[in-house]
Amino acid sequence: MLWKSQLENGFYSTIHRLNLPYDPLYDKSVLRLNMSSRKNKELFEAICFFGKKAVIKEMRYSEFEAVLDGVVGVSELANKTVNAAYLKINHSLQVHSIVTFTIEFNERGFADEDWNIPLRHLADNAGPGPDLGAGPIRLACRSQCSVSWYQRELWEPSQDGVNHFVLLKDAVKRNKLGLIVDDLGFDEIPTLSPPPAPEVPVISETVEVPTLTATSEEDINARLEAQAKEFQKQVDQLVQRQKQTLHGLEEKYKDEIDQVKRAMRNETQTYRHQAQELEQQANHNKVLLEKIQSRNTRLERDHIQLADQAETQKAQYDELKDEYLGLLRNQRSNENEESEKVVELKEQLTLKSVEIDDLKDDVTSQKAMVSELQAKIASFEQQNQQVSESSSEEIENLRSLLSDKQSEAAALAAKVTQLEANVEKLTAQLESSQSEGLEHVQQLKKSESENKKLQENSKSAEFKLQEANRALAALTTKYEGIKQELSEVEAAEASSTDLFDKMESLELVFVAYHAGAGHISLPARQLEDYLEKPLVFAAQKCSVTLGQYKSWLLHYDNPECGECHVPVKRIDAPSDFQAGVNDRCTKHRVDNGNVAMFRKTS
Repeated sequence: MLWKSQLENGFYSTIHRLNLPYDPLYDKSVLRLNMSSRKNKELFEAICFFGKKAVIKEMRYSEFEAVLDGVVGVSELANKTVNAAYLKINHSLQVHSIVTFTIEFNERGFADEDWNIPLRHLADNAGPGPDLGAGPIRLACRSQCSVSWYQRELWEPSQDGVNHFVLLKDAVKRNKLGLIVDDLGFDEIPTLSPPPAPEVPVISETVEVPTLTATSEEDINARLEAQAKEFQKQVDQLVQRQKQTLHGLEEKYKDEIDQVKRAMRNETQTYRHQAQELEQQANHNKVLLEKIQSRNTRLERDHIQLADQAETQKAQYDELKDEYLGLLRNQRSNENEESEKVVELKEQLTLKSVEIDDLKDDVTSQKAMVSELQAKIASFEQQNQQVSESSSEEIENLRSLLSDKQSEAAALAAKVTQLEANVEKLTAQLESSQSEGLEHVQQLKKSESENKKLQENSKSAEFKLQEANRALAALTTKYEGIKQELSEVEAAEASSTDLFDKMESLELVFVAYHAGAGHISLPARQLEDYLEKPLVFAAQKCSVTLGQYKSWLLHYDNPECGECHVPVKRIDAPSDFQAGVNDRCTKHRVDNGNVAMFRKTS
């Protein structure tokens, strides 16, 4: 459309270079352009922005595309969300199609980068609207939209109070955009003086129109018609030349335009394939990341458990070690005490044995003395018998001596019995000391066996601690490997993020289809969020929650009763679906939160 507007501007500049006299009435009557060569089906495209009660700004569609591309901004619409209308206008300045839409501008007057509504498609597929002079127009608005997911971005025009259709009709009639009109008539003809002999001017020549001095109205009309024919002839020639020039330009740049179109198609195809590959790679990376994360969490859990086990085993080992060292210290102290006791007992035994030997020697000596005394007594008795017949004095002396000897013998016998009792006591003490020594020896043997068991337990604890350390080292290596894999995955995610940024800079738009929501257009920066939660986007598009959408999706895929599996009527719109009502038969349907239960009768 840009080259056509340039052609129109060149056409008007050429008319002005002819220095034709300009009068609005004369321009309407004489300079009537023969627009039959123009395509009748081609329509003008314009954008009108509304204020509260009037049209505040108008622009051609090519200018609006420059605003959408961020080339220029609209300062008077900064920081506003404006109701606008896309118009298709015929060459009689009559409205053919209207699409009402809303658009948001930032603080610098630039349009929203995510705004993407196919205005031409909506206008071509719009429903009937009111008659604005050329029959019913095509109208696309919020209540009448051929593509449901663009319905929220449209607005509803009013015919009560502020009539938006009348405002648009009046704005088109004012023709502030300078559209070329082909319905000019010969309503008023000014009176002009007769011209000289007509000549066909060249484009670069100046046409002089002298003042007419006719005397009759018929002569004026005839001359004026002749002059109009001449000007019409000149305009036809000029249009023919412009058409030839345009045709030459089209032929000249046709190959280049075809090449550019092919290149754009190929580039679009490559970007589409890249987007598909990236989507597949993103899905694969997502699955891989989930696996790695689950594996990482499992290994971290195992690592924590093994670390706890290692700490408990280490604590047990430390306790066993402390206990073993304490037992060793106690054993050594006990051994030292027992060894000292044994030495003391040995010394006492040696002393007692020496005393016993001395007592035994004393007993033997006393026995020898007793035997000697007995022998002496026997000899004395024999002597007494022999000398019984001797004198009485001698007998008495001998008897006193005998009594003394008998008393000495009794004392010696008492000493012998006392010595024997002492020997028995000493032997009993020796036997008790020997039994105590044996008990100490047995306790020492038991402590040695316990020490051996403690040594074995300490060795097993050391072995378990070594095994735990080896398992901890293996887990540490696995954890480092998982960290490296996670860093690689993060690098892949960063590359995918750069790729998303590149796609966003290229303004690629993706379209996804979901049951009940239809086609959803997604900018490149929303693609990653959509890949993570596609059903959330579909639920938001249908104005329902995620749980309602999932329930409706189960009903939509399999429309039957959830209790008895009897087929029920399918609900096509998620917003019209009610769980417990539309997915149940009449017997099991939920009424006011209560389930009417019926028993099966045989």
